[in-house]
Amino acid sequence: MPFKLRLSASEWRFALTSFAAKVGLFWLSELVICQWDQERWVCNVVGKGFIPCLITFALMDLLVIPQIRRLRNR
Repeated sequence: MPFKLRLSASEWRFALTSFAAKVGLFWLSELVICQWDQERWVCNVVGKGFIPCLITFALMDLLVIPQIRRLRNR
């Protein structure tokens, strides 16, 4: 069974919505939590990991999750 990389319109919509929500939550946590209290441990994680998290979110939302949803729908 070949790996299907192309996404349908509904898969794109789901992936982009999910990606935007994750980036929004990541940004909101940095903005709200870390601006109020920079001593929290999560601020070090958020401050160092924005680009790696974006890459991970994109890979999951565009490659992994659509494959899982296709397999589940069969």
